[in-house]
Amino acid sequence: MRKIPKIFHYFRTFLFCSCATINSGAAIAEKGPVGPKVGEAQSTYILGMWSSQGEQNNIKKAAENGGITKVSQVEYIDKSIFLGLVIKHTTRVYGK
Repeated sequence: MRKIPKIFHYFRTFLFCSCATINSGAAIAEKGPVGPKVGEAQSTYILGMWSSQGEQNNIKKAAENGGITKVSQVEYIDKSIFLGLVIKHTTRVYGK
């Protein structure tokens, strides 16, 4: 039986692993408690250039999806899939 070099195992491990989160952040729009409603807008970027939803992933769209008229907090979540070639971007809005 032939031995497989260790470098191959390291490369294979690197190839089939991806980062769970590469960027997440939150912005507070007003002081006070987080609102009871939550709205989300999502899009997927391929190679960082093409988006599945165009420019529809923004705070306004997320607020519309959740029926929110007064935003209290905004959260951005980027999730890397398959070595960063595909990125799922989510904008989450909290408010009333």
